[in-house]
Amino acid sequence: MQEKDIQELERYRADEAAGLLLHLPVPLGAEVWRVRQNPAWSYGKQDAEIFLFGEAKTPRWAVLPEPFTPRLLDEWGKTAFATEAEGRELLQNDTF
Repeated sequence: MQEKDIQELERYRADEAAGLLLHLPVPLGAEVWRVRQNPAWSYGKQDAEIFLFGEAKTPRWAVLPEPFTPRLLDEWGKTAFATEAEGRELLQNDTF
């Protein structure tokens, strides 16, 4: 190893020890799945469906794709997931 490489490795280890490095669950911009309110849902639509069909047909919550950004880190594993199946499992197991 060259001196430059050793210095870079030491700096990396010092940054890691200081808690300055982030571990991203997926690459930036990768498609992830997020549980959020269905854009096709509204109270008016719900009322109309109940009037017409006797029940609401449009789900209030949906699992929708979106590109991964650092702002999703706080939601990771709660409402943002790597796969659509994980989001659908949350909808089936939890009440929203």
